Amino acid sequence: MQSNVHPVMAGGDPAAGTPLLRARGLAKSFAGNKVLHSVDLDLRAGEIVGLLGENGAGKSTLMHILSGGLTADAGTIDMDGKPTQFATVSEGIEAGVSFVHQELSVVGALSVAENLHLGRMPKTRQGFVDFTLMRAASGAILERVGAGNIDPRREAGSLRAGEQQLVEIAKAAARKPRLLILDEPTSSLTPHEVEGFSSYVREARAAGAAIIFITHRLEEALSLCDRLVVLRNGAIVSERKPSETSREQLITDMTGKPAIYEHRSRDLTGRTVALSLRKVSDRGHIRNISLDVRQGEIMGLFGLVGAGRTELLELIHGARPLASGEISLFGASVKHSDPSEAVKNGVALVPEGRKTAGILPQHSVRDNAAISSLRRFGGRLFSDRKGDVTRTEDFRQRLGIRMARDTQPISTLSGGNQQKVIFARALMVDPRLLLLDEPTHGVDVGAKSDLYDIVAREAENGLTVIMASSEVPEILALCDRVAILSKGQLAGILEREDMSEDRILTMAFKEH
Repeated sequence: MQSNVHPVMAGGDPAAGTPLLRARGLAKSFAGNKVLHSVDLDLRAGEIVGLLGENGAGKSTLMHILSGGLTADAGTIDMDGKPTQFATVSEGIEAGVSFVHQELSVVGALSVAENLHLGRMPKTRQGFVDFTLMRAASGAILERVGAGNIDPRREAGSLRAGEQQLVEIAKAAARKPRLLILDEPTSSLTPHEVEGFSSYVREARAAGAAIIFITHRLEEALSLCDRLVVLRNGAIVSERKPSETSREQLITDMTGKPAIYEHRSRDLTGRTVALSLRKVSDRGHIRNISLDVRQGEIMGLFGLVGAGRTELLELIHGARPLASGEISLFGASVKHSDPSEAVKNGVALVPEGRKTAGILPQHSVRDNAAISSLRRFGGRLFSDRKGDVTRTEDFRQRLGIRMARDTQPISTLSGGNQQKVIFARALMVDPRLLLLDEPTHGVDVGAKSDLYDIVAREAENGLTVIMASSEVPEILALCDRVAILSKGQLAGILEREDMSEDRILTMAFKEH
């Protein structure tokens, strides 16, 4: 294995015993494009290995090969010291390999219990499904992964994304895997759910499972993993102990260069008030919030889960009805009855969760980018397809979107490039106010840096930005001021010179 440091295994001598799984020289190409280059990897029972890398580094391809979803072009895999090649995912599962994918695959029309027991539902003596036993077993396994609050009888499609993710993890846990692969398992989880999930992962490690933890959240990787392996451009470039590295070093390993983003100061003295909120409330989440945001300012919105960040953005964008108070844009009072009215007034939104609320996965990059501006640039009966091509190409260059052509499905792009397309969609309507809800959710550190550059550049050109984020480092990197919400109320506003992680978090906990 290419490595900057020697491998470190959890619990005792790293060289002791035969690895549960040993991969040597794994290589894979698609249409002549080499995705993996002679990768070596050892996985031992009772260790958690963090697998890090930018989107497109080869992480998913490597995991699909290890779990039976793909066949390597070259290289070997041994399991328990014996040559192994899974022809299908089912063969991998039978051998004890479970892969929890980032893409959710619950069957929405079935109950949680039915999802957890698909293909192996318990039967009564009469041959009928034993729903009582199935629900009891489901409750126990949900409790094990920190999801004991989920009712096994509930329809899976009615769960929010984080709860569906926990159901996927519970499904894998129920198989008692020897090798558990987790791809971005915490991306949709609340802090409380992350805590329960982490307890389960540690419990599985103690029981002897080998665990691969793929994540973009470097703090989680540093706290949870025994070993951190970094892939870059299809090759392993480093392998380190968490205690002997840092977030900054891992970013350098992943990108090949430091990716620390420093705040760009802007002089906002005398700027026009772009957005004014006066005692705005909705029907249950937001209460009496007053706030002014200046033209060209990046205003951060921070708060704990349930604080009301998303709800406030929806209120401004017309997706949530205004119950009381007043909203003004550049001095003119507005009351948006729906998002299309907000867009007409120059308010654009990049929503949280591109997979569920952002992209149209089966449609092209061009269609995804142009959909919000069809009325603006199209004719009465037909859209301006020639104009769509020109505008998409302009924004491809402006935002640095990496793609072969704008007619390819957006689902074929990396997460970071999908997010850039959603940014392009918002900017195509030529907004005066841009609302961002967790704008770098689920993208790697390299794509984050690119998105930060885009936001800062637009603000420097006069665009007003309100950015809701659950990541304090992101707020500190980008924002000129930050408004902290707590239980639907404004806990306070910090000026740039007063912003620090401690002060932001202290105010966020004000009403808790």
